[in-house]
Amino acid sequence: MTMKRGLVSIAVFSFLFLGTTVNSFSTTKPIILPNIVKYNNKIPRRRNSVMSSFSLFSKEDDDNSGIDTIASIPIPTVTQILSTWLVVIAGNRILESFHYDGGNIVVSPTNIAFNGIVLMGGLYTLIQTLLGVNYDSLEDFDTNSWARQAGIFALEGTVPSNFEMKNNDDVVQYEVATFAGGCFWGTELRFQRQVGVIATAVGYTQGNVDKPNYEQVCSGTTGHAEGIQLLYDPTICSYDRLANILFDSIPDPTLLNQVGNDRGTQYRHGIYYHSKEQQKIAQDIWNSRQAQNSNPITTELKPADVFWPAENYHQRYLEKGGQSAEKNCEEKIRCYG
Repeated sequence: MTMKRGLVSIAVFSFLFLGTTVNSFSTTKPIILPNIVKYNNKIPRRRNSVMSSFSLFSKEDDDNSGIDTIASIPIPTVTQILSTWLVVIAGNRILESFHYDGGNIVVSPTNIAFNGIVLMGGLYTLIQTLLGVNYDSLEDFDTNSWARQAGIFALEGTVPSNFEMKNNDDVVQYEVATFAGGCFWGTELRFQRQVGVIATAVGYTQGNVDKPNYEQVCSGTTGHAEGIQLLYDPTICSYDRLANILFDSIPDPTLLNQVGNDRGTQYRHGIYYHSKEQQKIAQDIWNSRQAQNSNPITTELKPADVFWPAENYHQRYLEKGGQSAEKNCEEKIRCYG
């Protein structure tokens, strides 16, 4: 019986490790979108130094967020550990339900049924946390979503500064912007309502793990911030306007890793510029906001990094929940739909 328990434990923990590793290195087929001409001015991806997969950490000199740099294989999350524990316990108890009594095998159906349910629940939860984002199925421009195209760029490891699309017979050039303002649901809806914003996507940025999922980011082990990347028409909406929308949505920019009631490194706030022009505008606004606060503001001001779009159910979450995304809408944004 002891050997059986050991085998169950080894099998489950091997599944957890291998699943996490596969999730990090899996590939997704390229996606081809219609009516897209090209994107310009790629910014090479910034790679972070790594010392060890699980235990040793290094720190970036320009990092003011308190985020440690970690390896490209994510550390198992609390949910994964708890799910694994449930699977091991339930599996062992199922094995214990079979025992010899006078040379005959005695089975406890009730024990098997109960622990079978626990085992399947634990396995289901564990598998869900190991599954990566399906970039092929992300929302597209037909829903005013930037998610699918953002996924293409992320898989290429590039960061575009602008993007050209066909609009009827004309070719229109739009620009790309990336921000973080706490929980990305409310941040996205604010920008959806802005005239001149063409498409939006919520996702994960400024982290150290490729293809992160929500579970991993929420664990705080990947270094990502919940963010939003958007496509906008600079002839209608200025970058200055967008950056001020972000600052206006942050109740207290002096709080580190916190926006409202959302606390954690994944909820830090920042402006991640895609060009020198955006950098200058963002710096001027940052300086202006700092002058309005006696304490140092902690809003990050950094070059844009690869932006990994979040799962489909996060895209346009509040709009799907019934809140208006109409341009110039002034209805109060409710955080949870």
